Amino acid sequence: MENESSHQWRISRFTLEAVTLGAVAIVTFAGCASLPWIEQERTSIITPRMRIAAIQEIAARARDADADQQQLTEQLATQIQTEPDPLVRQAIQESISHFSTLLARDVLIAGLQDDDLEVRLTSCRGLSKRHHPSVISALRNTLENDADLDAKLAAIDALGQIKSPQSVAALSKAVNDRDPALQYAGVQALKSVSGQDLGNDVVAWRQYAASERPEISVAERPSSWSPF
Repeated sequence: MENESSHQWRISRFTLEAVTLGAVAIVTFAGCASLPWIEQERTSIITPRMRIAAIQEIAARARDADADQQQLTEQLATQIQTEPDPLVRQAIQESISHFSTLLARDVLIAGLQDDDLEVRLTSCRGLSKRHHPSVISALRNTLENDADLDAKLAAIDALGQIKSPQSVAALSKAVNDRDPALQYAGVQALKSVSGQDLGNDVVAWRQYAASERPEISVAERPSSWSPF
C-alpha cells in the first residue's frame, strides 16, 4: 500500500505533465497561424502594391505592336486623376513614359506640378525622351520655378538630352544661377545639347547661351490639359 508522500508525488507529477502539455498545445496553435501552408485571411482590399503591379503590366504592353497605345494611355491618365498614393502616381508616370501618344506627353508635363518630389523627378526623366517645344517649355518652367533643387537638376538633365536651340535657351537660366550646383549641371547639359566644348568656363557658356537664345512663341508653350 502506497504511503501518503508517494501518493502526493504522483499527483504533483501528473499535474506538472498536464500543465506542460497544455502550454505546448497553446504555443503550437499560436505558431501555426504564421506557417506558410496555413490559409491566410482573404481580403477584397486593393493595396497600392497591387495597383503598382497592374500598372507595370500595362507598361510591359507598350512594346507590343498589337497593343492599343491610346487606350492604355487613357487608362493610366484616368487613374492618375484620383490616385492618392504618390508611389502609385510615380509608377504611372514611369509606365506612361513608355507610350508615344500625345496624351502620354501631356500627363508627364502635368506631373511636373505634382506635390510629390519623386513624381516630379520621374516626370522629368520621362520627358527627356520627347523632343517637342512644349516639353522644353515645361522643363524650363520647372527649372525656373520649382522650389526643390533636385527637381531643378532633373529638369536640367532632361533638357541636356533634347538637342534644340530652345534647350540651349532654357539652360541659360542654369548657368546664370548663383547656385554652383546648377551652374555645373547647366554646363554639362550645354556640352551635351550643343556639341560645343568650352570646358568648364561658366562665363564662356553664359556667353554662348546668350548668343543662341531663340524666342519661344505662344504656340510652343505647354498644353493646358492637366489630369490634376
